[in-house]
Amino acid sequence: MSKTISWVIVGTLMSGGAAWAGSQLEDSRSSCSGINCGAMTIRGIHQRDEPFVVQVLAAQGECLRIDVDEQSEDMSMLVIAPSVNFGIWNDDRDFDGGDSRPLVNSEVPWSGWYTVVVSYFDLDHRVAKFTLKYGRYPAGNANCQIQPAVTGQQFERFGVDAGKVGVPAASATKDPGQDQ
Repeated sequence: MSKTISWVIVGTLMSGGAAWAGSQLEDSRSSCSGINCGAMTIRGIHQRDEPFVVQVLAAQGECLRIDVDEQSEDMSMLVIAPSVNFGIWNDDRDFDGGDSRPLVNSEVPWSGWYTVVVSYFDLDHRVAKFTLKYGRYPAGNANCQIQPAVTGQQFERFGVDAGKVGVPAASATKDPGQDQ
């Protein structure tokens, strides 16, 4: 009996894994020029006070386009870079024009998994459905043209202590071939 319990405990401990921020999705890079062409379509739902969270892959120098192209309520979107200190927030692509769908299209500064959070624009007990388009395109593609009405289309550093200086890993390590 104790041997069976031991195997159950060992199996349970070995089956554990890292927690993720949401599903990880990877779309292939597309060079087509129609808006959202080649993009992956993701149907999402914001349930009450629970945002929709997913991670998408993008490589440095590419254009990442994440577009809520259909929504049942006024949605908002946050895209967080692989480093949590950087991100893009977008609520409406053209508030004055009445288009309240969020859109992020930006050149990707770092390769890695970008966390995308979509929720109702305000804290409320609403259930909202939406369709999200996720696409990767070469820089300069028509899908990467920033529309004048859309703001916040560059990754910005979030509230970090101004006195804290970060050193990128590439410059912090010494080339093994260099002399001491």
